[in-house]
Amino acid sequence: MDRRRFIHASGAAALAALAGCSGQQSTGTVTETVTDAATDTATKTQSDKSAGSNHPPGADVLGGLDDLQSSAEVRAAVLDGDQGAGQFVFTPAVVFVEAGATVTWQIEGMPHSVTAYHEGNGTVHRVPDGAPAFDSGTIAAGETFEHTFETEGVHNYFCKPHKGLGMVGIVVVGSPQGGPGTTQPGGLSGAEAAHLTTQLQNAGIMGAGGENAGPTYDWIAATWDSYWYSLYNMSTNIAMSGNGVQFPHNEEQQAAADKRIPAMLKHADTDKPPIKNPNLNMAPFTTGDPHFTQQPVFDSGDGRPDAATLKWDMSKSSKTVSPASLGWTHLKGVTWAKNFQNHFDSLPPEIAAKFRAQVLTTLAQIGVKATLIAGGPHGNGALTQPDGSFPLISGFDPTQPAVVAPEPKPTQHAAMLWFLSDLTSLAQGEWFGYVNPEPLIPAEKIQMLTDGVGAATMDTFTPDDIVSMGSTRDLGLMLGAMGWYGTHAGSAELEARAATYAEDLAAKVEANVDGNGAVSGGAANQAATQGIVGQGLLWASELDGVDFTSTGEATLGYMADELFDAEAGTYMSAKGDATYRITARDAGDITGGVNAADAVLGMSKVREQYASFYDQTFNRGRLQRAERPPSRDENAEHTLPLPPKAGGEFGQAAVYNAAVEYDSEADSWSVVNDTFDCEQSLYLSNQDIWISQWGGKFFQGRGVPGQSDTPE
Repeated sequence: MDRRRFIHASGAAALAALAGCSGQQSTGTVTETVTDAATDTATKTQSDKSAGSNHPPGADVLGGLDDLQSSAEVRAAVLDGDQGAGQFVFTPAVVFVEAGATVTWQIEGMPHSVTAYHEGNGTVHRVPDGAPAFDSGTIAAGETFEHTFETEGVHNYFCKPHKGLGMVGIVVVGSPQGGPGTTQPGGLSGAEAAHLTTQLQNAGIMGAGGENAGPTYDWIAATWDSYWYSLYNMSTNIAMSGNGVQFPHNEEQQAAADKRIPAMLKHADTDKPPIKNPNLNMAPFTTGDPHFTQQPVFDSGDGRPDAATLKWDMSKSSKTVSPASLGWTHLKGVTWAKNFQNHFDSLPPEIAAKFRAQVLTTLAQIGVKATLIAGGPHGNGALTQPDGSFPLISGFDPTQPAVVAPEPKPTQHAAMLWFLSDLTSLAQGEWFGYVNPEPLIPAEKIQMLTDGVGAATMDTFTPDDIVSMGSTRDLGLMLGAMGWYGTHAGSAELEARAATYAEDLAAKVEANVDGNGAVSGGAANQAATQGIVGQGLLWASELDGVDFTSTGEATLGYMADELFDAEAGTYMSAKGDATYRITARDAGDITGGVNAADAVLGMSKVREQYASFYDQTFNRGRLQRAERPPSRDENAEHTLPLPPKAGGEFGQAAVYNAAVEYDSEADSWSVVNDTFDCEQSLYLSNQDIWISQWGGKFFQGRGVPGQSDTPE
């Protein structure tokens, strides 16, 4: 069974994301209690398999092996309260029918779907072999859906918008037949796994399928972990940690917040923010210590986490803001905000999706104002030159205030340019519906800033400069940024200039590519160099007249063919190395390469490699230091601790470590740098979300430039 198979497609992924940030789905107590209760219920001997038994809605059974129904009706319902199987349920949860019987679902309360666990629906296979991939799509309350079941066996299905809240069901046709739908759903997480377990055991069909459920951890499992870990890093950094310059930061901003936040809440039809006492981060610091300094409160009495208890120790923070710490953080926020609009009908109102999107959009704009327009000591942008011009400085300490890293760096410019290009896309897409009370920066001003940083980047760094200041790996990062900028430049002249610059960067890459696709002169981690160079070449190939697909394919082919250690289950740092060191940035570069190889080139082997790489490096190797209940599976081979048990006196946040190492001779992993490196971690978070199931199904484009510029 796959691990952590959560909310799939459309509004479901947004629900999961938001639940991951909000109270009950973020706690270590509430979700665990629900899961434990469901598990306890599942272990009881249930002799009454008929409707009207003592099973609550969501765990109830209609018929039995000796009482097959000729037809059945099922409610897709939203209960007033949790009666033991959640508020979002199919009831009866299990129905036994004859072959050829038609089951009718009545949609109630809000939109739901009736979707088979079938690879044809982009998810795990938990129906009899040969059975069709039925899917109602998300349909409105008051409508019905029906499906006629011809294939005998156990058919598992779910509701797309509410799968992560345990809204799953089972149809048994004839007899179980020993199919995959009868097996222990130990690879699933949280309420989903608990409720399916309850249903299977209540129906007396658990285990009838043997052990033919497939790999224990596969592509879908890995890309859902990518989704969740990406979310945890963003939500912690932007709303809970306090590791940065907070909004509101002064009296003027407080006055603006007092006006703006109530207007957002009204526009979102909600009465309070989903997080109590949020530490809204408009300018994240570059590093921090994610250990909690007091007992964390994940439920402050109304289901909301209290961010005041989740704040980090600022005495251990760098207190430095950089273009990369800001750019990668708010790029992640903009990526989320750009796609919520199409999925409100699928989301429960208590999730406050519209409010969250407005906050993310607002924080991105405030961060831009502070760092590029008027937040510095001379009335300039804090990350601009003293006269307010570009190129960007690389570090500013707002607590002094003082410039601490004056030299412009290519990687810093690449991060800011990538972010500004996507912010331009958001603004020119009419803010994807989020204009309340009003944009803080006009779309044309954002375009001017994007073009300014783009021109300064091309003026300041030649390809040789980029290599000499870093390595050939950084050529790949800049190519990716230039692919985004060139597809969002403010004029044909700048677009053409971006294409020429990309050609020059790619020529420098090709001068360092061996005949077998290996890139020389790169980072210590060769797989990381191959990954980001390959992705950068393919992203830049989205520019008109630019095509480096063949070189990108060669570099990614070398990564997949020569650098994947199948025995270790991860990518080598270099051929012949006994110890593989993998930083958060390395992991981001590798993930970006796999994403490009899969999404653009269709390299089939990288999916299996990625599943192994992710499970070994992030889960077993602890590149991710903790996880929250929505993604937790107690039965997984490599389970991460919940935050309160993740180390230190009070635990620590579910974010990335800075670096881990694998000893190939001892077959052992160790954390070698437990710092939270914001630049690297949020860069990895962006690469993670593009490759994730959310990125592939819910948010269009997979991070490819120009593929997510307008709402679907």
